[in-house]
Amino acid sequence: MDKVRIGVVGMGRMGLTHYSIINTHPSVEIVSVSDTSELILSMLKKYLPKLNTYKDYKEQLAAGDLDGIIVCTPSPLHYEVCKMASEKGIAVFCEKPFTTDPVKAAELADIFNQKGLVNQVGYVYRFDPVFNKVKQLLKAQAIGKVCHVKAEFLANTISKPQSGKGWRAKRENGGGAVYEMGSHVIDLLEYFMGKPEKLVSSMMNNVYSENVEDVVCADIKYAGGVTANVHVNWCDYTYRKPMMKLDFHGTKGKIQADLYGYKIYLREANKELGLEEGWTTEPMNMIPDPTPYYVRGTSFTNQLYAFADAILEGRQSTGCSFAEAAQDQTIFKGIFDND
Repeated sequence: MDKVRIGVVGMGRMGLTHYSIINTHPSVEIVSVSDTSELILSMLKKYLPKLNTYKDYKEQLAAGDLDGIIVCTPSPLHYEVCKMASEKGIAVFCEKPFTTDPVKAAELADIFNQKGLVNQVGYVYRFDPVFNKVKQLLKAQAIGKVCHVKAEFLANTISKPQSGKGWRAKRENGGGAVYEMGSHVIDLLEYFMGKPEKLVSSMMNNVYSENVEDVVCADIKYAGGVTANVHVNWCDYTYRKPMMKLDFHGTKGKIQADLYGYKIYLREANKELGLEEGWTTEPMNMIPDPTPYYVRGTSFTNQLYAFADAILEGRQSTGCSFAEAAQDQTIFKGIFDND
């Protein structure tokens, strides 16, 4: 395959972002887009006359000219869009949460696995250079056996009482601190630690929102006795920009990482890895990152290029499958059930 024919379903903020990124891939041709907004479609027709536009995604998928789609619709539509794509033999990159129903999540994972179709969920932090360097250090057992992880995600997304309007005010739309931010943390922990074994405890709290949670805390257990404490707060007014913080405690040291870099503390020097005893710090801008295009961070480019490359190379693995995202859904459900 020399070219990957891609379509974008849903041309809101994320759809436009993903369109601009995937359009830079040298082996991708964006064939079509769909959206329910006449205004958006009319603008696309005016400035991109060769692009096929559809008001109904069903017509777009039925056209028979796509190898893959990027799904950026509201969350309640994800299941039916992905299901139809599977029936048409089309690979799917779907924004998170790819469903808000664990049963439907597992169903889609099985369908795409059986059909051998590329499938990926937009958990973008798996493609962040800092967190990938941390994963390399953990795999090399730089800090020995990991015993405990503390994970935080803090933001000032909701800063005043909410009226109950807008997509963030409804859990079925992917709103609430769990789906909006906690899902990233829990997925990243799965990336580092593997499939979660058990949700030990959790609690949620409302600060400004009426129908969804603003703060969530959870304790999760992983294989080998590893425990993790998760804290998410999307109404922390001391943060101008969202910030994820990870703290790994191991038998030989610890790693602290955030979006700006990481530092590692070793009880003894590790000559093989070139690390001295005590603290070693590496900021984000010192970590090699050959990503050719930057929009909202290189990780957004990395994840979409991984999707296109998987189609090109005829492999299913992209770094974040429907099956892995379905495992995250069991934790989300447990948190909601404990409320």
